Amino acid sequence: QKSGLPYEEKNTELFKGAHLKTKELPFKKIPVLKDGDFTVAESTSILRYVALKSGVDSLYPSDIQKRVKVDECMDFWQSTFNPNVLKIVQNTLMFKMMFRMKSPDTKLIEDTKKLHTGNKKVFNSYFLAGKPFIAGDSPSIADVLMACSLEQSTVAGVDNSKEAEYLNRVKSEFGDYESLHEAVRGMPDRLKQMKML
Repeated sequence: QKSGLPYEEKNTELFKGAHLKTKELPFKKIPVLKDGDFTVAESTSILRYVALKSGVDSLYPSDIQKRVKVDECMDFWQSTFNPNVLKIVQNTLMFKMMFRMKSPDTKLIEDTKKLHTGNKKVFNSYFLAGKPFIAGDSPSIADVLMACSLEQSTVAGVDNSKEAEYLNRVKSEFGDYESLHEAVRGMPDRLKQMKML
């Protein structure tokens, strides 16, 4: 919404495997963005495309040093931060659905939470380093990614109270923040209804 670009959101029933049968999903996973005949299918690429197309400089700054910091943080998110968040979420909330286990692997979860705690320290000390946002005074697409992953790990029982002020700053800058996170926050209840948790 901050981009000012018109869009239509389409949802798919992930828990029912609908993404595996949807031809518009080239990698059989979400998210995917279609802009006319153009398709792009990775979170970081989608965010870059939307930011560049919108022309909202703060989302993906034209200042080379700020842009490189945004890119560096998104690389950190993709290679290090998000894989640990996914492992926590999958093993805490989706152990029945994804791994056909009767109970979660608590040792794996605790070990991964320790890695996540270390990742958050790096994020806070290196990427934020006392700034309100990754690129400085304005939120960027990297802040969107980091906030989403922090929200997901919170739902899986991780204490992100040290990141609460940062999350509140990101939330205050994006009017649709709450509605975007409703599905994530509702995941435990949805899985319980499906008898998968």
